[in-house]
Order: sequence, then C-alpha cells, then structure tokens
Amino acid sequence: MATDVKNDTAPYCMTITFEIAPADEAEFNDIYDNDHIPTIMKLPGVREVLRFRDAEANESGFLVYTAIYFMTEPDLHETPEWKKLSDTGRWMPVIRPKVKSRARRKGPVVAHFKQ
Repeated sequence: MATDVKNDTAPYCMTITFEIAPADEAEFNDIYDNDHIPTIMKLPGVREVLRFRDAEANESGFLVYTAIYFMTEPDLHETPEWKKLSDTGRWMPVIRPKVKSRARRKGPVVAHFKQ
C-alpha cells in the first residue's frame, strides 16, 4: 500500500550512479559509507540515503553503484552547502578521480511503498 507522499518527510529524491573499477571497490565503499554519506547527512533536509550495486559488472567491466538520496527540498543537492560538504573529506581527492562515469537524476517522490 502506498503512503501519502505529501505527509512524508522526504518528498524528493536524487539518484547518482557511478561506475568504478573492481580494484577500487573496497576503497570506494569505505569512503562513501564512512566519510561521504555521514558528511552529507549533516545537511538539514537530507533524510535518508540508500545505496545498491548492480549484480554484475557492466560491459566495460566496471561495477555500477547507485545512491538514492531522499530530501526535503527538490534541488538541495545543487546548493552551495551541499557542494561544500560533498567536497569535504576524502571523497573529492581520493574517489572522484577514480570514478569512470557519473549520472544524476532528480525528481519528486510520487509514491512510497512499505510492507
């Protein structure tokens, strides 16, 4: 059953998908989970982050990871505050140069399902 999105605390989401070499996977996950996400979660309006990895490497041999950020504002990820936090820590100098590609999508949450 879908919950009423209007009453949900995070009516917007942004997804970001990365391709990363298998050799960089452990460092990518360590920095993303223990440095980058906790830093971004300090920004008021970021309510939840869910990450997943495609089951198989893509045709280029890269691992594909996606993060879904649930937010209270539609363009929170485009603010100077987000950029400042995103550039903090090891993420920018260590991981960004190793990312093979990055794709971002954003929009309103139109339905939310829970069991």
